[in-house]
Amino acid sequence: MKLSRSTAVALAAVAMAGPLLSTAAPAAAQSASAWNCTSLSGSSDSTSDNGGRDVWAECHKGNEWVRAYFRAYKETLELEDHHGSDPNSVVAYLTVSGSGTARFEGAGLRDRSYDEGKAVSVKVCTSSSSTKVCHTQSGGRT
Repeated sequence: MKLSRSTAVALAAVAMAGPLLSTAAPAAAQSASAWNCTSLSGSSDSTSDNGGRDVWAECHKGNEWVRAYFRAYKETLELEDHHGSDPNSVVAYLTVSGSGTARFEGAGLRDRSYDEGKAVSVKVCTSSSSTKVCHTQSGGRT
């Protein structure tokens, strides 16, 4: 198959630019795009707290994941961290209507206490670094 000179020049330019384009994005941006946060987060009616709604935010990348899970019953926030070499790099923010936002670091269970019927959202981040990936999920209720 014979190509016109202009087509051949255009194909050569694309072939030469390809390697440059593939290395142009910084590693942090490439790794951030590998995280899936939206499809694994959500909220649902609490099975133990009449009128309460649990809410959780998760981010996964391969076998790594972080999660912030607010349970309306007993109003607990659980942080899970299965990301990288530091199992306590997870950062979460719990926002309760009328009470503001509280920040938490590291895996574990936190007992909280709020008035009933307040709107709740959680935000989970893979770390506190500038390359962190975060996701916020609303829909909870104390």
